[in-house]
Amino acid sequence: MYKVIIDHNPSQSDNEVVKEGLIKSYEAQFGVRDKEFSIFLKSDLGKVFGGIQAMFDLEAIYIGALWIEENLRKQGYGKKLLAAAEREAIENGCRFSLVDTWDFQAEEFYLKNGYEKIGELKNYWHGHSKLFLRKKLNPSEFNFSPAESSQTSLIHRWLQQDHIKEWIHGTGLQNTLKGLEKFFRKESSTTYWIGYHQDTPFAFLITSPEGPDAMTLDLFICDLNYLGKGLAVPMIRDFLTNQFPNVKKVLIDPEVTNERAIHVYQKAGFKIVGEFIASWHPVPHYQMELYMKDLLDLKKEIGA
Repeated sequence: MYKVIIDHNPSQSDNEVVKEGLIKSYEAQFGVRDKEFSIFLKSDLGKVFGGIQAMFDLEAIYIGALWIEENLRKQGYGKKLLAAAEREAIENGCRFSLVDTWDFQAEEFYLKNGYEKIGELKNYWHGHSKLFLRKKLNPSEFNFSPAESSQTSLIHRWLQQDHIKEWIHGTGLQNTLKGLEKFFRKESSTTYWIGYHQDTPFAFLITSPEGPDAMTLDLFICDLNYLGKGLAVPMIRDFLTNQFPNVKKVLIDPEVTNERAIHVYQKAGFKIVGEFIASWHPVPHYQMELYMKDLLDLKKEIGA
């Protein structure tokens, strides 16, 4: 026998049973579990003065709460918190940010930060309306084209930057530059690409066939203005799904110490399958691979 009980002071454990049951039903339907995370505004002593509580799935981030201590409002902290949440969402492949608010709260704030109102429940509570807003997170419209000889000086400048020289230097750098010249002379099966974001060149990518149904990939975000923007994961996915949909497998081999790149590649769908010492730079490298079927299936699921 089961009873319906009204509880005005429910325990956290009872609430968790209901919440977990609902989450599991979503997980059974979509094959993934919503991921919750928080971003905080803290003082040097670690005290919390604001923050965001959010969750994301394959397609969207939902901002459940955004709060800032009253005496710190209108100082740009809300914008910084929101931007941090959106970067985290983009890095995890999200395409939209969703939020709801009251007509007396933060509508103007979200509209100023690129959100559009997509729904409204009028007179929902004490004469006030509940608003629903959405922002498209990836309006980037990446484009990729094989490099042209007229871009040689641009590529050379890019490769001389500190954040790139750390990972490509010595024999590896010389091989890249020689390979680029061979590519311009049409003497190479390796292709050198320039990635564009809204017509601005910002990335350098290198692909080579590897057997009958695989290819290798190397890439750098070169323009300093594009670092830390959360563009690497959507750029990789966009590049591969649009340029190489018929390839079976993609290989990439970062240095073991390049933790940032490894994290990005794993977010994009690559998995570590081995470790080796590279001939061009005798330090440990990871061999990572991505099956294009998995990436294309993901694209279909999220409607990208």
